[in-house]
Amino acid sequence: MGSPIIELDGVAKTFESRAGATEALRSVSLAVDAGEFVSVIGPSGCGKSSLLRIVGDLVEPSAGAVRVKGKSARQARLDRDYGIVFQTPVLYDWRIVLENVQLPLELAGRPRVEWQQRPRALLRLVGLDEFAGHYPWQLSGGMQQRVSIARALALNPSILLMDEPFGALDEMTRERLNQELLQVCTETAATVLFVTHSIAEAVFLSTRIIVMSPRPGAVDRVVTVDLPRPRVDETRAQPRFFELVTTVRQSLREDPGLVGGHVRPGGSGS
Repeated sequence: MGSPIIELDGVAKTFESRAGATEALRSVSLAVDAGEFVSVIGPSGCGKSSLLRIVGDLVEPSAGAVRVKGKSARQARLDRDYGIVFQTPVLYDWRIVLENVQLPLELAGRPRVEWQQRPRALLRLVGLDEFAGHYPWQLSGGMQQRVSIARALALNPSILLMDEPFGALDEMTRERLNQELLQVCTETAATVLFVTHSIAEAVFLSTRIIVMSPRPGAVDRVVTVDLPRPRVDETRAQPRFFELVTTVRQSLREDPGLVGGHVRPGGSGS
């Protein structure tokens, strides 16, 4: 681990509407080191996605500070320090797969030769090089999500922000893509902040798991995942895997008032 690449200090978010104010996040402090894979898990509506969007400068916090690579989230976005993958692939049906992956390079004004070389390399990385000429609607949901991951990596970001990217997929496809994602992260050395509802997925993928309380979301516990790497299918059958799944599940069932947000940002709950 190196120095923190993502830092949140007392981050809060309240959404205003005609129905009144909704406090989504309360005093969230967290540090993510370079090269970590950190998952955020918690009950529905606890502000997981809002937290990710604040880091990605898609939503402004109501209070607190966010630093990404030592600068503001806004500057990190302008510097294209991260790629973002959402639950749905959000691909353009009228562009073939290769053109979808090329899009960030086009928008950034990169040289045309780069449009050809890097997207093809990324499609090989996610195992879709033979589908470069297909349209998104000709691919399965899992294949579309792999295209989305390749596109997020087009500008070689040091950080990946992933908001339940496999949530809509069947279990077998999800497990396969979990393993492929870890391989991609190993080859690109990306730091990942990953939102999920799946305890098993969080344990399989992560170096640490941030367990959030019900709304307003706060950090209830930080669970360190000490499973050996590389993670393989057999990892899910290890006793330690089940122990960690149980630890996270029990953390989610605890009374949030007993724990609150009083976990040291870099600390461990297990």
